[in-house]
Amino acid sequence: MGSINVDYIVHNKRLPVLGETVFGDSLSMAIGGKGAIQIGAVARLGVPTCFLSMMGELDPNLPLLKEDLAWAGVNCERIGMAKDMFCGSAFVLVEQGGGNAISIVHAADRAVTPAYVEQNRDAIRDAKVVMTEFMPPMETCEYAMKMAKEYGAVTIVNPAPVKEIPESFYQYIDIITPNESEAAGYCGFEVDDEKSAAEACAFFHGKGVRNVVITLGERGAFASDGKRAEMIEAYKVKAVDTTGAGDSFNAGLAVGIWKEKDLFTAARFANAVSSVSVQRKGSFRSIPTYEEVARVFAL
Repeated sequence: MGSINVDYIVHNKRLPVLGETVFGDSLSMAIGGKGAIQIGAVARLGVPTCFLSMMGELDPNLPLLKEDLAWAGVNCERIGMAKDMFCGSAFVLVEQGGGNAISIVHAADRAVTPAYVEQNRDAIRDAKVVMTEFMPPMETCEYAMKMAKEYGAVTIVNPAPVKEIPESFYQYIDIITPNESEAAGYCGFEVDDEKSAAEACAFFHGKGVRNVVITLGERGAFASDGKRAEMIEAYKVKAVDTTGAGDSFNAGLAVGIWKEKDLFTAARFANAVSSVSVQRKGSFRSIPTYEEVARVFAL
């Protein structure tokens, strides 16, 4: 469950500093939204999907969005159409080294409501793994994860962007996957190495979350199941565009869990997925197939 955006992507030699104007090298448009990229990557990795999301009926880019989802093989039967609304937008600046800055505007993703989730209860009932990010309203995210736990699914929560998580929500989270800046936002201290990542994991364990995976960019990811903790090194590649790296990682993790692998094996596979995706431009069309990832790490 998650968002569908239209991404406007500008490639620059470097990102501008505050108050500076720079010339971009190229401009492109593509499907975006954390939910769309995550579900697209899961589908490209060969796992059956069902996407709970909303598009805006007024958006002139609907054909582009539908084409990209079809390319990835996403099951779009449950996607709703929000009346008198556009899809959300993301404005993405990417520098030569692959770093990026993103500004997002909410729209149809706000129409992903608990009532909409309830209408699609059977989809969650039949799911083995249910994943969400925080672009939809928080009450909807909690409602969906609670429902998923009622039916025995494994729940994965990518808590981005950072929002206050109700204490009642944590009990419905099997695996939480913040990056280092998001972990810092929740824990209240900087997360930039193994020691601080372990402390951040302890914070989430203290909230009742059994499994925590903190992504640390080019260094990899730190995973903990409350008994075992491990730094999982990233694959060394030359990054071209890191815009969708975290979403590709989350998709790989979900696929690993769907294949009934342990947390640490799933996280290694997720690193492999991300390592392939960052070597290409774009956040969606850069998504690799399982065969491409298997050359790096096979489940």
